[in-house]
Amino acid sequence: MNFKWLITLLPLLLSACIGINPNSSPKDSFTVPFAYEIVFERAKAQAQRCWSADGEFPIIGAVNTADRTAFVAVTSELGGSRYGQVDIRALDTQSSQVQVIVNGINIWNAKSLAAMHEVIQFGTPTCISYMPRPQP
Repeated sequence: MNFKWLITLLPLLLSACIGINPNSSPKDSFTVPFAYEIVFERAKAQAQRCWSADGEFPIIGAVNTADRTAFVAVTSELGGSRYGQVDIRALDTQSSQVQVIVNGINIWNAKSLAAMHEVIQFGTPTCISYMPRPQP
């Protein structure tokens, strides 16, 4: 029997069962000199380009103008587990606090976390981090 299709599909099946774990999932928190609406648009563009797997995983998001917060997340169609999320909070009119968290599996890994940070910071969507980072 040919089980190559199962090996290819297994990471996606596993990621469908495992969402973000706030205690163990890779995360990054940082401040940027941009209004929260700009950060939201950058995060949404990045998530659609790199986290949705060509539309297989829905991207959701919302802006709360009263609280000056926003979020973007990638979810599963089955059960709504979140694989990656960006939470944004305005610090003032021109700066924002950002927290990005990913489940650590498949395309929602530490590399995508670094790429999301760079996209929010520099404004150009890319699925690969180009900045050198210290090795753990």
